[in-house]
Amino acid sequence: MNTASALFLLTVGLSLNLSTIRAAAEELDPKKILEEIPKDLLKDISGSPDKRKPAIDAASTQLRQKFRGDPGDVSVRVSSTNMSNGRYVINVQSEQVRASGTNFNVSYYIYLDPAENAKAAKIKKGDRVKVSGKTSIYMASPSDTYTLLSITLNDAKLK
Repeated sequence: MNTASALFLLTVGLSLNLSTIRAAAEELDPKKILEEIPKDLLKDISGSPDKRKPAIDAASTQLRQKFRGDPGDVSVRVSSTNMSNGRYVINVQSEQVRASGTNFNVSYYIYLDPAENAKAAKIKKGDRVKVSGKTSIYMASPSDTYTLLSITLNDAKLK
């Protein structure tokens, strides 16, 4: 075997190994996600108003980078579904989570893969579903009274 062939096989082998490692979906628990934020930023989020917005922006950037496009699972209770751009969207009632003295309003946005439309059409309000998709996470502060943690799954599949 020549050097070019060996190098090609090594590269393909490494790519397959890395994709296998990344293919394992992680359960997206809001409390565990919030544990990824450094304590000093969590302190500033719950602290003085002049530090709050910069701390939320910094935490949001860190979470976006850590979870960008990674596979993730969530198990949620459906509040409604709707069709948008040829795919179903699962709407979920937001929940409250507390971390380091700060209340976070957790919202889920689940955009199903169009291949899931037949299954999604059967989902009813109140059903509990488990879905897996590409993760996107960010934080925002729509008001001074709460901080939003948004968990989005794109191209999601029903499990």
